[in-house]
Order: sequence, then C-alpha cells, then structure tokens
Amino acid sequence: MIQPYTKDDRSELEDFLMRQHTFALLNGQSIQEFRDENVADFEEDGTVSLIDREDGQIVAIADLLKRHPVDGSLWLGLFVVDEILHGTGLAQTLYEQLEEHFMRPYQTVFRLGVLPDNIRARRFWERNGYVYEKDSVTNKGVRVHVLKKQLIRTE
Repeated sequence: MIQPYTKDDRSELEDFLMRQHTFALLNGQSIQEFRDENVADFEEDGTVSLIDREDGQIVAIADLLKRHPVDGSLWLGLFVVDEILHGTGLAQTLYEQLEEHFMRPYQTVFRLGVLPDNIRARRFWERNGYVYEKDSVTNKGVRVHVLKKQLIRTE
C-alpha cells in the first residue's frame, strides 16, 4: 500500500532513484542528477510525496501537487515504478490506489507531464483515461506533453 514519505525514508529513496537508469536517461540526466533533483522535490513543501514498499524495499514513488497555483487542478508530478518491475501490472495497481485514495478525494481534474520520447508512459496514461491537452515546458525547462483527466461526478 502506498504511504506518505518521511525524511526517515531518504536513504532508501536515494537507493531507489539510483536504480532508475532508464528514467534518468529519458530525462537527459545522469543518475546522480536524477536522484538529487527528485529527493529535493520529495522534500519540498507543498507536495504530497508517497512511497510503496514490497518486502521492505521501495518499489515505487509518486509526488502530487494537490492544487496547481495556475490552473487549480491536481498534478501528478512524478510516478516511478522500479524499472525491474515494468510489465508486471504493479504500475496499474498502484495508480488505481493512488487515484482512489490520494487524488479523487481532492479534485476532479488531474494533469501530468509526459516526456515526448516516453511512448510507453504515454500509452499507460491514456489507458487510464488521460488525454493530450497541450505541449508545455516545466519550471525546470523540460518540454512535456500535458495530459489531462476529467472526472464526472455522479452524486
């Protein structure tokens, strides 16, 4: 089950990030740059940072901004499943938990940025109801495709 990150988890988070070579490469970063940037993001105020463990080891992380200062929607800033577990269904299970427990209670509009070369991630998000909204550049100068999911409340 996904749980909130605490600073006590920092060394485990660093170890997890150091294993994510493919994601770092997609970001155009060395593995050390990838680790340092994401640890800093996890410890920044204003986001909800989450980890998931299996057998006591972090296997996935997520970082949420519950209310974007410009558009007011919830942004999923980071969602990384250990690359050795890609294709196992873990990402789908975790995303469903994340959306149900940490996203739906707060917002009806979700956004995220996908790197243009990360075709596998884009297909994953589209299977989960996200649609292309626009191209954008992150606050770190990285070009992304912004995907959006709009919930329809039935109550």
